[in-house]
Amino acid sequence: MLLSKLTSQRLIAHHRPTFFRTGRIAAVIPHEKKSNKAWLSASLPLSQIDPQSTESTLPSILALNESILTSMHHAGLPWWATIISSTLLLRSTFTLPIAIYQQRSLAKMIALAPMVQSWAETLKVQIGKDSRDRGWSYGTYQAELQKQYRKKVNAIYAQYGCSRYKLLLLPYVQIPLFVSMSLTLRHMTAYPLPWFGQTAQSPVQGLDQGGLEPFLDLTATDPTLILPVLVGAGNLLNVELNAWYAKGVQTPRQKIMTNLFRGLSIAFIPIAAHAPVAISLYWVTSAWYSVVQNVSFRIPGVRSRLGMPLLQAQK
Repeated sequence: MLLSKLTSQRLIAHHRPTFFRTGRIAAVIPHEKKSNKAWLSASLPLSQIDPQSTESTLPSILALNESILTSMHHAGLPWWATIISSTLLLRSTFTLPIAIYQQRSLAKMIALAPMVQSWAETLKVQIGKDSRDRGWSYGTYQAELQKQYRKKVNAIYAQYGCSRYKLLLLPYVQIPLFVSMSLTLRHMTAYPLPWFGQTAQSPVQGLDQGGLEPFLDLTATDPTLILPVLVGAGNLLNVELNAWYAKGVQTPRQKIMTNLFRGLSIAFIPIAAHAPVAISLYWVTSAWYSVVQNVSFRIPGVRSRLGMPLLQAQK
């Protein structure tokens, strides 16, 4: 999950000419202003929360998540299976189709790389001539070159249906989903967090006995540390897989980002160790779902069945 956005930027950067400087892309998660009061109320300490109005303080998305979990549990699944099944369902419904669509768009961008590079060389000559005729400085030449290059590349990508904004669709969906599900489970387990307090007076009925041995109580932390280690291992494996796929084409900045994500993956271990088992179980399932997805997308048969072009090394 952590590398969805980074992987997209790597592939784009690899096919840019050397004069094009990579700009920063900021993914801002929109939110409704209506929920501000709800979040403020949900952050109050337990002593200041009215038990009768606890549910009404939850933002609507968290209430929706909780209703999905509760419905699946009432259908006959134990709580541990409910958390795993809902994670697989949500990832397969919301993030998997976008990931497939993104892979197709990336494949188109890679196929268009020769055309883009050809236009880059053409623009160098044209703008270089204009620069000499108009007496531009080197800085002005570079600025105009980048401006014209971006305009042309965007036009080419738009013509072939692979605009760059499509590469940001996955983190725009996956990050809010990850955060909202984590907060939903935190509310359902009545687990307090620093600075956020407690949003429920008691856990949802059955969660304290809804797990499997040796972590039967889903509202408590994992005493074995098995789940926290699996969370860190899954995230780190995703980082290493993406680093291996991009071996030899990473820029120095991308290598720094890879090391940063490695550190974040390891940092997830102590974070998960202090979270209730319900949240750790969700994190484990989500992380290893990403691992399976990452590996599957490299298999020629899977790519062919999903309508994704074969990678260069597979042709």
